[in-house]
Amino acid sequence: MTTEPLVVIGIGHDGPAGLSPEALDHIARAEVLAGGTRHLAFFPDWAGDKIVFDADLPERIARLQESTAGRKTVVLASGDPLFYGIGRLLLEAFPREQLVFLPHISSLQLAFARIKMTWDDACIVSLHGRPMQSLLPALRRGEDKIAVFTDTRNTPAAIGAFLRETGCASTYHVTWVCENLGGPDERVTPWTPAELESKIETFSPLNIVILLGGFASTPDGFQSPPLLGIPEQMLQHRTRRGRLITRREIRLLSLCYLELRPHNVLWDVGAGSGSVSIEATCFSPALEVFAIEKDDEAYRNLEENVRRFGTLGIHPIAGTAPDVFAHLPDPDAVFVGGSGGKIEAIIAAAMGRLKPQGRLVINCITMDNLARGWTWLREHYAQPEVTSVQLAHSGPLGELFSLEPDKPVFILQARKQ
Repeated sequence: MTTEPLVVIGIGHDGPAGLSPEALDHIARAEVLAGGTRHLAFFPDWAGDKIVFDADLPERIARLQESTAGRKTVVLASGDPLFYGIGRLLLEAFPREQLVFLPHISSLQLAFARIKMTWDDACIVSLHGRPMQSLLPALRRGEDKIAVFTDTRNTPAAIGAFLRETGCASTYHVTWVCENLGGPDERVTPWTPAELESKIETFSPLNIVILLGGFASTPDGFQSPPLLGIPEQMLQHRTRRGRLITRREIRLLSLCYLELRPHNVLWDVGAGSGSVSIEATCFSPALEVFAIEKDDEAYRNLEENVRRFGTLGIHPIAGTAPDVFAHLPDPDAVFVGGSGGKIEAIIAAAMGRLKPQGRLVINCITMDNLARGWTWLREHYAQPEVTSVQLAHSGPLGELFSLEPDKPVFILQARKQ
């Protein structure tokens, strides 16, 4: 029985010619060779057992676990297996001490080498098996260099069309398509987004797209949001009931009190336009946010704002709190911007589901809601806290200007012990 580790070898489009002597030695001594059809085709005369990676990856990983117990096994992978590759799955399936990685030059390294540009400052987006909307946050942030991994659905032509649809075609006016990198049929060509869109099904499926430009304002009037505090005019928030939006100053204070961290789950109750959810995910795209809104018109605004900002971590939920809570994962934080007269029921359900040390933050416009929320929390949990915020903004008064006060907002906070 072998005690050798599972060796994962990165291979390029040039096949065995690009492998090191160490990698070739591992392959020569292997009893089982695994990889995609394209990778295994580089070794047509190899006489051992083969495991072909296809759509049923879990079953193939299970076969790898069986084979490594008794036979020397080698896995072939594209480029660097630890860069958007099979390495992630193997690290989940095997102890680290049982794995050895021999990476090849990644396709991304080759792509930037071919266009002769540095890539330490590049933004990397994978559209492989993901929606095209995954590209939008990078476009809205105004990244100057965006490297895009494509697939058979998110093709260079589809990316060109998406740039036009989002109004970014004039900003990312230089687009490189890098095909079959490292192989004899390698091709690296520059295009405009309009040219890309017209080149349907003319590129090799093995390609990387690099977008170059600088973000200013787009033709449709949209601008990249600031790092802190999205202006209200950038969000669709008007309804027949009025402006359903959390003011930017109150929004930022509330987010401070929520104490969010990457990969947290946030419930945004009475989300209105979704301003709190969108602001939170602009800070940390890794958040998972469930934005709950019962008003039909406000819910349409919420969906439109999520689409515009490309905030894929936000899940709009049409429904009434606390009824919809049963279908959501336990939260790390809960923000309540509107309660619909059910403040005690919402607090009770939210505190019951919050993870230990989770934060509850409620914006209260009326003293009645503040009193009801304060009393419930005092009776059931540790001492809550309240911050009173009184804003005033300058406005014209004849030929002069004065400060026009807003209604005070009470920010009620509690931590689950």
